[in-house]
Amino acid sequence: MLRFTPEQERLIVANRRSFNERQTALNAAMAGNVMLGNAYALPKDVWGQWDREGVEVQRSTLGVFNDLAASVSTPMAIGKLIHYFQTISDSGSANISLDGRSKARTDKPTFDYHGTPLPIIDSTFSFGWREVEAARSEGFQLDASARTNAMRKVAETLETGVLDGYSTITVNGQTSYGLRTHPKRNTRSTTNTLNGATGAQWLADITATLKLLHGDNFKVPATIYVNWDDWFYATSTEYTSGYPKTIAQRVLELGGVREIIPVDSLSADELLAVVKDRRVVSLLNGMPMHTRAQMRANPEDDYNFVTMAAAAVEVKFDAENNCGIAHST
Repeated sequence: MLRFTPEQERLIVANRRSFNERQTALNAAMAGNVMLGNAYALPKDVWGQWDREGVEVQRSTLGVFNDLAASVSTPMAIGKLIHYFQTISDSGSANISLDGRSKARTDKPTFDYHGTPLPIIDSTFSFGWREVEAARSEGFQLDASARTNAMRKVAETLETGVLDGYSTITVNGQTSYGLRTHPKRNTRSTTNTLNGATGAQWLADITATLKLLHGDNFKVPATIYVNWDDWFYATSTEYTSGYPKTIAQRVLELGGVREIIPVDSLSADELLAVVKDRRVVSLLNGMPMHTRAQMRANPEDDYNFVTMAAAAVEVKFDAENNCGIAHST
């Protein structure tokens, strides 16, 4: 999953401290009033428990997202709406000499910029002041169902966004795309039902998917994401009768396979091969998933919270439209 940068950590800690300070001030302002107990600061342990719950939800929900976050994440200021990368045309030739005096052509290359919007995903939940009053006597054991639901909704949207983008988000004419919707990706149709296919058929589909990358000059090992049930079948089925290896073991012997990661978020018979290199793909990290408090103005106001994150996958390509993503469906 995404890691917080020092700046992001300071922002979250400042929000939580500010919330507690406002609660303390609200209590002071209500001195002598019967509502005195209705503005509580949340103890540090409560925030820690909620953060742990968020980590657990992300671990169980984010498959492709977490894998990319661990290797190709790129910090990005939360205030930026869009991130650009550059493509450049061939700038000429290299010069070889003994004196270092360049006689290479000085053709002017052509630069183009391509943008990836960075959306904010959020989901809210709240507790009534009487719920908090009741929970105070039990160490702030507030019911977890609302907040874990908000966390799961945000996490599921992050995973969907990495795969499909956010179709409603456009900035300066630049559209949000995912790994399996980007127009520059390489595509093909799988020829078999993988959950039931023979070892040879599995090998044929994996090989054909990798050759899409080879055709775009990505002759390096790739990470392949596959449907969880399909991969379970491959790990539990012999490559061929009497052969001492499973389909999965045989497939992993292919030279172009770096690793195969089973995820629930891919459909059956779907293969998604990615060259995990920042020149090919980046996971823009505007803000990892977290929960923050919203302002309360009156003692009887609800305690409102928002779980949010800001992240998007950036798929890159060169001036010849070569892209290190191959998608078989």
